[in-house]
Amino acid sequence: MKLFITRHGQAEDNVNGITMGQRDSALTTIGIRQTQSKALQLGQSSQKIDCIYTSDLGRCTQTAQIIAKALDLPEATTDERLREISFGEYEGLPYSAIPHLEGGYMKVQFPHGESNEVMAIRVIDAINRIYETNKEACVLIISHSGPIAAILASYYGKDLQTMLDDKIGNEEIVTLQVDNELTYPDIVRGE
Repeated sequence: MKLFITRHGQAEDNVNGITMGQRDSALTTIGIRQTQSKALQLGQSSQKIDCIYTSDLGRCTQTAQIIAKALDLPEATTDERLREISFGEYEGLPYSAIPHLEGGYMKVQFPHGESNEVMAIRVIDAINRIYETNKEACVLIISHSGPIAAILASYYGKDLQTMLDDKIGNEEIVTLQVDNELTYPDIVRGE
């Protein structure tokens, strides 16, 4: 499976330093322009996209709609497993309001939310299911920085924390060739 992965365009909460997680925030004017630019890049690729899968959160579905329309593709398939991590009670607060936790929130869940481990498991499960039904296809995934970090950690055999620290921007597109199911990143196996 040829896999293009991109993050939603810039959202209002990104600009305001607000922790979104699974709450929603509309794309900014810049986010819409980023998405239109990504559609242009994808349209110029030698690989024609067969289908789009997206997180069901509005900032991703808005991104998917813009790209699908520009490329004359069918409507994206939404999958809640491609959502960002749930920051629980910290969603809607400034990034600075999240208390520092030694070792981070890798295995420890955010209060009333998820851990990065839980998020990574659901995302890799989603990618593997998409792979099983699209092995010969070219697929576009539209998601969030955390889930994309989990995919890249698995694909490149890196630990999840490293990939979370080096998250991709709202304007980037990553291209991967997936020839078998992905495994869980190191943090999930406890290595």
